Amino acid sequence: MQKNRQRDRSYQNVKKVIACVLSFIFTIIAIAVPAHADEKQVETTPSRLPLSKLEETIDAYVASYEKYTAAVSVVAIKDGETIVNKAYGYADIENQRKADTSTVFEWASISKLLVYTSVMQLVEQGKLDLETDIQEYLPEGFFKKLKYDEPITLLNLMHHNAGWEDQTPTEVYYYDENENVDLGETLRKNEPKQIYKPNSVVGYSNFGVGLGGYIVELVSGQPYYEYVNQHIFEPLHMNDTTVHPTGQDRPDIVQRRNEVEGYTKELKRIPENRVFVTFYPTGAAIGTAEDLGKFLAALMPVDDSHVLFAKRDTLDEMLSTSLYYDETSIPRFAHGFVEMEYGVPTLLHEGNLKGFSSKVVFDPASKFGMVVMTNIAFEEIYYYGLISKIFGNSTYVNSVTSEGGYFQSARRPAARFTDLFRQLDITKFSKAELSSLYNVVEHNGVVEKISYTPYMDYLPVSKWKVNLIVISFIPVALAIIFSLGALIGYLIRMLLNKLHKRGNHLTDFDKYHLAIIVAGALLPLNLLILHTRLPNYPAHSSIRINLMFNLLYVVLAVAYLGLLMYKLRKSSYSKKQKVMYIMSGISAFILAVFVVGWHLYV
Repeated sequence: MQKNRQRDRSYQNVKKVIACVLSFIFTIIAIAVPAHADEKQVETTPSRLPLSKLEETIDAYVASYEKYTAAVSVVAIKDGETIVNKAYGYADIENQRKADTSTVFEWASISKLLVYTSVMQLVEQGKLDLETDIQEYLPEGFFKKLKYDEPITLLNLMHHNAGWEDQTPTEVYYYDENENVDLGETLRKNEPKQIYKPNSVVGYSNFGVGLGGYIVELVSGQPYYEYVNQHIFEPLHMNDTTVHPTGQDRPDIVQRRNEVEGYTKELKRIPENRVFVTFYPTGAAIGTAEDLGKFLAALMPVDDSHVLFAKRDTLDEMLSTSLYYDETSIPRFAHGFVEMEYGVPTLLHEGNLKGFSSKVVFDPASKFGMVVMTNIAFEEIYYYGLISKIFGNSTYVNSVTSEGGYFQSARRPAARFTDLFRQLDITKFSKAELSSLYNVVEHNGVVEKISYTPYMDYLPVSKWKVNLIVISFIPVALAIIFSLGALIGYLIRMLLNKLHKRGNHLTDFDKYHLAIIVAGALLPLNLLILHTRLPNYPAHSSIRINLMFNLLYVVLAVAYLGLLMYKLRKSSYSKKQKVMYIMSGISAFILAVFVVGWHLYV
């Protein structure tokens, strides 16, 4: 009996122990399951915005900026799925044509991501090597203007640090869709000067990326656009996008593109907003935001699927850091993709074309990304504002001892007429401003280079040079004032002679004198016209007459100076006449040196 009681007590104790263990397990499960469910419910964007409220947040953001909006298309991707695909506003404000998810936008420079992807595909196949001198892939003697012996590699093209000067807008764009633009011949014809040693300075280069597309063309044996169609667009079912130089392989997409107008930030329609890109792999893609979202999703596969490459390792390599900011461990480029710290580390690329702005940003770790496309030139509300709202703010802090100084973009046309206008764009940065830039390279209190944007470096300009540039404009201004004054004097004298019925007797040399002062008075007007037209991406053919006038002025000035020296020795003039002729000669010399020195004729 006692043994039975002991057995019962033991049994009861075991039951209690089992109950306690089960209770503990159930408690853990009860806690874990709701927590897990809550975690899913509060899954967020990088800025900690709940994904469940993402569409609502975007709707509200667009509504708050409606009066500044033409058309904007937004796509959000999470874990390979499209969670937002919406369009807002008007593709054509004047005709009240609303934008929708089938609206076609310009990719602009986001097109460059297709070049980088194509290159990496061929690297995977062993047909290209990122660190081989690209001259091994190009026809013999392709380059004519290289200054340095250091090799240029595909990585240099991806990093924009091959050292080339920038092209003028007139060389990058054209307007005639029937113009036969052969990529290789165009690159040869428009080869820029190499002004920096490779790997030393980042200066955004459309030429360099266009060259990368040409190498894809040569190695694959296909026109670049056909290669992209076959190896990127078709596998990803991107049926509403073309990267043909003028879109002629997809007339249906071109027709939809032509139904969209481009606007300024003030929502003024930009005339002739359909431009074609000379080095077309750098910016010719047009298509829907939804299609760009498909490309974005392929960059963030959720499993071992990797449509763009045969091996997942190749995708991982492409999205890994390949260039850091100088003397830091801060990532700058991942094989052409820009690396930027928002709330989390992201990869991105931006695009701006005449009347269009676009941006793609993604976080490979959380597999979240966004596409924003607008038909507004140099747009900022969505391009920067909406992206920051979803991804968080980007902040950089540098420890700077320098008090600041003057800086100039490394992306400049050093031997072309636009160099004058770039020289006038020298920027002064204070110590506080320097500390907030992406990166500052400083030694012993002297700033050697700053990275104002990921795409380009800014180099210091001495105060002496800044003052010299300013001072150099003084004689030019005096020469122009003299020419204008002399011309007005001539006109007044002719008018008085006519009123008093006196004859206007001009000697042969007086006619040359009048021609040079008229040309000198017209020169600043011609330069002003050039300057005001540049933001509109004029075709080179449309400004050729302006450049030819500048060259003609130089020829006329040389001829006048030669004739002046001859006439002063052979003919007798009054002291007043000699002073006027000589002063006009000095003015012509100053203006001619100005034109030649700033390459205002090429």
